[in-house]
Amino acid sequence: MFVKSYKIVAPRRFEVYIEEIVNKEGEAVVAIDTAAICKADLRYYLGNREKRILDLKYPMNLLHEAVGYVIKDKTGTFNVGDRVVLVPNLIIECDENCLHKVCKIPELGENYCPMARFASSNYNGFSRAALSYPVRNLVMVPANIPSPVSVFSELISVANSIVRRIKWNDEGIIAIWGDGVLGYILCCVLKLVMKSKVLVVGKHYDKMEMFPADVFYHVDDPSIKNENFTVAVECVGGNNAEKAINSIIDNIVPGGKIVLSGVTESKVPINTRKILEKGITIYGVTRSNIQDFIKGIEYLKNEKFMRNISRLIIDEYKVNNIEDYYRVFEKEAINQKLGKYVIKFIF
Repeated sequence: MFVKSYKIVAPRRFEVYIEEIVNKEGEAVVAIDTAAICKADLRYYLGNREKRILDLKYPMNLLHEAVGYVIKDKTGTFNVGDRVVLVPNLIIECDENCLHKVCKIPELGENYCPMARFASSNYNGFSRAALSYPVRNLVMVPANIPSPVSVFSELISVANSIVRRIKWNDEGIIAIWGDGVLGYILCCVLKLVMKSKVLVVGKHYDKMEMFPADVFYHVDDPSIKNENFTVAVECVGGNNAEKAINSIIDNIVPGGKIVLSGVTESKVPINTRKILEKGITIYGVTRSNIQDFIKGIEYLKNEKFMRNISRLIIDEYKVNNIEDYYRVFEKEAINQKLGKYVIKFIF
């Protein structure tokens, strides 16, 4: 079976590939139906990483947020026509003899194994008509959850991994730094599963007002320190990560926990003296596992939660050819709204 795919071969340059699908043992053939563009995809598209790294990545299929439907499954795990979310975190070469043993640590799991592969990063992503994919990395999507909403499962899974890793209780105040998509989804998850007060710190009131949070603060508001929050999650990344992280360090209570979830390509200077003085614990969480995806689908069964996530859909954009594919990347590259353009592939 031969299928069409779109690969990035240089900054702002895609090419059409025709490739054969080899249906391996333990895998199902999945047709890609719906997808979304991540900030990481944009970095590859715009060439916003070191040339040395980009040269190692190209050519590559982008996109790791995707939903498809099963067209063949010799394992009998799924039926033909079943809709599934594709979990982009893959363990291909690692086994029980692995020296790192990361897979045995529940807080981390296989996604932090040095042998792990991640679609659209060090492994081909989902910008293709169909692919053979491990059934253990496919999660069923119920019929009442629309594909454009379920495509946000990857980010929901990351939000769940943050909750899971930090082991919050409901007694403290939780702060989210960042008014983007991940911050919004994390806020939705927290309000679904926690009773804690949730505050959001950002630059744009029009975005923050969409969050189901208890209170909002502008990044430059000095009264943030009066909140006495015990946990803070940085969802900013990029050029503003330094200011966000140091602001959290300044304002969090002694003994607090900081979660870094924003990605930046540059080294970020932070106030280590104050970290030591306050006894702050710092976690790095951008990766989720299969169980986080399963949990995310369970969250989407909640009607209020699903409605909140659906607000992130700016528009559904049909991609019939490579020209359309260029256009949606360009639209997402300049997007300043809270949300994403969801891609509907028509190969």
